[in-house]
Amino acid sequence: MLRCCALLAALILVGFTTLEAHADRRVALVIGNSQYREIPALKNPDKDAEDVSKTFRLAGFEVFAAKDLTRLQFEEKFRNYLAAADGADLAVVYYSGHGFQIGGENFLIPVDASLKDAADMEVQAIKVNDILRQLRSRSKIQMVILDACRNNPFPRKDYWLRDQLIVAGDSGLAQVTGSQNTLIAFATEPGAVAYDGSGDLSPFSSAFSRRALTPDQEIRSVMAAVRRDVVKATNGKQVPWENSSLIDDVVLMRGTEQPAPPPDTEQDQQTAERGIEAAAAAEAIGNRDIRVPVGVGPVPLKLDFPTKDAGVSLKLASYPATGTLSLPDRVLSPQSSLKAAEVGNLRYEPQVGSAAPVGIGFQIRAGSAAKQATVKLSPNVDPCDQAAGEPLDLQGVVPGRLPNEIGGGAVEACEAAVKSYPDIARFRYELGRTLLASGRIDEARQAIQEAADKGHIRALFALGSIGSVDLAKANDLYSKASDKGDPYAMAVWGRALFDGLGVQRDTGKGLDLLLQAAAMGHVDAMKNLAMIFKEGRNGVPTDPDRALAFLKAGMERQDVYSMGILGLAAHLARPAVMACKPPKVITKIKVVRVPVSKPKTIAPTVPVTPTVKPVPPETGRTPWSGGNQGANRAGGGSTGGGQSEGGDTGSDGL
Repeated sequence: MLRCCALLAALILVGFTTLEAHADRRVALVIGNSQYREIPALKNPDKDAEDVSKTFRLAGFEVFAAKDLTRLQFEEKFRNYLAAADGADLAVVYYSGHGFQIGGENFLIPVDASLKDAADMEVQAIKVNDILRQLRSRSKIQMVILDACRNNPFPRKDYWLRDQLIVAGDSGLAQVTGSQNTLIAFATEPGAVAYDGSGDLSPFSSAFSRRALTPDQEIRSVMAAVRRDVVKATNGKQVPWENSSLIDDVVLMRGTEQPAPPPDTEQDQQTAERGIEAAAAAEAIGNRDIRVPVGVGPVPLKLDFPTKDAGVSLKLASYPATGTLSLPDRVLSPQSSLKAAEVGNLRYEPQVGSAAPVGIGFQIRAGSAAKQATVKLSPNVDPCDQAAGEPLDLQGVVPGRLPNEIGGGAVEACEAAVKSYPDIARFRYELGRTLLASGRIDEARQAIQEAADKGHIRALFALGSIGSVDLAKANDLYSKASDKGDPYAMAVWGRALFDGLGVQRDTGKGLDLLLQAAAMGHVDAMKNLAMIFKEGRNGVPTDPDRALAFLKAGMERQDVYSMGILGLAAHLARPAVMACKPPKVITKIKVVRVPVSKPKTIAPTVPVTPTVKPVPPETGRTPWSGGNQGANRAGGGSTGGGQSEGGDTGSDGL
């Protein structure tokens, strides 16, 4: 009996060791907006972002860093970040720049915002709750840190928010409540203003960068220390604040790594000789260019280091500018050291959206000998992603293609990807898209179902619009995908709720979902909103200016229907030239209704597949998903409620 207990205890200990011996996924998005175009620049945020980015990198995070983002640039950066944060243990967003509240809702302000009209807040600013909603659906723990509590610098003070015109707050941000395992930190208390300070960094960012690097310090203790530092630095005028529902401990900076042991002095000469040999081999490794696939997790680099001698030590002399280096049991930071025996287990995960080659620099020491070596890493997008990635897929890694842009060889490319990476659900979904484009509906449905079973959210949405799907089942699929943050699903499910299409009408929730989809760049949602505001429906007030704002937002994302409605498509096709006479500004929308005869039913045919073309810039348009039944049920139009190319978009009267 005693031996059985001992064996059980040993198994439990092994189990705990196994759970602990893995590298946590920790991802941070750091933004600093300083150079505003319509209002005076801020002096600190760009430097704040640079300093905080370094802090998170030193703590072993994958960091998406950006400065002076426009609204469209934010959308792209945020989508790439969300792809990396999918399944993360900890997802962090740190923002420094202008931000203020309207009716208890907090908004972050891109550098190109003008906020001159009442409808501009919805199409130009970024709602903090939208950020939180996306993080909650993707990560175990969420942190949002805002050094954005500044006075509202814009002359206009009243803006549309859902179905009400609300006056913006004069100063600070509103308190935000998060869901379980969330921490939301503010540079100062709700309703108060944060100060820039006299140095290059704001008092809050400076204190955070300093305190966050304290080894083995839990985040709530870190924030308490930050609060003390800021209160002291501002003579009590600024008091940092946070709301926490954390149930897990969060440690940003793990205990410092133990350096490699020094070599035995009696064997110093022998070790040095071996070290010189190892350094020469490392120099040869530096001539290699290793292609690393994007979006498949950490990829083993398989560096053939010629010795495992404990007397040979390696330190990272330079860390990749983007992406993450790791070993199976830990993520490496720019200050990490490695043992010679660990070099063969080194892994690299490229950053989604970054195609530039990066380098790893090693400093190799053995006794008195030292040598530098550099390995070049080149991110490589899989041919399946290039051929069949979908726009606005928040688990995708490319801007994406429309169905008619899926060319020859796409099926074979995705079949190869599924074979090479059977656990990557994205490739199964993209295989389903290629099969749909080839007219192989049953095979496509099976591949997409397998992708949904493996956790691909867009696949869950697509199942509602392939072939003959029961309306109630389709709406259930749209609802589930919408809850997980998919923009296509939010648009279709929002339209169904707003108009009561196969479900009891819920105008408020439907409008909210359409606004959330539009905030993620979904142009069909923008067109639907324009229609609602133009006509005034289901209790939402008529406002042509608000409708115009959403059409302009669609036009900025190169949506051909928004351009056509505004009469601008032909003009945008020509290169821009200087003109003495200023262009005419469109201020009104005139809708001309033309009777359209009912189209005849045409049997689907298998399209001829052209050759695979280069990945086009993202248009944000939704591809066809093997039939339009689900889309028509939800009132989305001919492409499953997504962004369409040609034909009816479901925007009645627009």
